[in-house]
Formats: sequence, structure tokens, C-alpha cells
Amino acid sequence: MTHAPCRQTEQAILEIIETARHRLLIVSFAVYKIPNIANALVAAVRRGVALTIIVETPDKVEGAGEYDTIRALGNDVANCSSIYFWPREHRQTGENGKPGILHVKCVVADAELMMLSSANLTRQAFTINMELGILIRGGDTPYKVDQQFTELIRNQLLQPLWM
Repeated sequence: MTHAPCRQTEQAILEIIETARHRLLIVSFAVYKIPNIANALVAAVRRGVALTIIVETPDKVEGAGEYDTIRALGNDVANCSSIYFWPREHRQTGENGKPGILHVKCVVADAELMMLSSANLTRQAFTINMELGILIRGGDTPYKVDQQFTELIRNQLLQPLWM
């Protein structure tokens, strides 16, 4: 039986950020202060990587007072990235009347390398939660995910967040 290597989510995300050459896409429902991730993102932009971040909402996540979307990563990240969110008026509602949520958590580098995970960009997800993710190198899945979000932006389903 072959075992896949295991490591912490933060380590895998840092590897993706550090290997990005041209483009980096990050999608997360909740975001909280994670200095290693913020520093790696700024370093990526400084070496010429275009950074796109997509979050659930421009404000605090409802019912999760400690998570403050992109502002939690700091002004340096906010100032060097294109940030988008999913406006409520663009969402379908369920039978209970509640709108859908952007629950995706992924990081894609150069449409070639992708981490798909249950973990939000939060310290708790990176340290004490039981989370699971998969790192995909090559193939068409990273490209298709990257293109899906590019199309959502192009079709204005996701809107820019102006800080």
C-alpha cells in the first residue's frame, strides 16, 4: 500500500505561493491573521506574480466575529492584489430563503499547481482543526479551476473589492 505524504496545510500553501511564477489565485471563505502567508504573498508580488484573492464578503464573516476577510492579511497584501467578493445580489437563495455562500478554499499557481482544502485561511484551521486537502500538480484541474474564477470575474458575478 502506498501512502501519500502528509503535512500541514500552511506548509503546502506556502510551497504553492513560493513556486508561483506568473499568477496566483487564492479563494477562501474566512481569512484571519497569518503572517507567514501574508509575507509570502507580498514576496510573490514583488517577484512579479499577479495576485488575485476572492473572499466571501468584504466585511466580517457573519457569526464569526474574529474573522475579518482580506483586511486580516494586512494592508501590504490588500495593496498589491486584486480582491473580489461575491455580492449577495448575485447569489441564489435556498428554500429557507438564505443565500448561497462562497465556501471554496483553494490556492492555484500558474494554472498548474493547486491546493484544494477544507481549511480556511485561519490560524485555527492551520493549527488545531482537523482539515483535509489535496495538492494537484499538473493535469487540467488547476487550469479549469483558474479559468472558472477568471470567467466569474469577467462576467462580473464576482465584484472587485475597493479598500
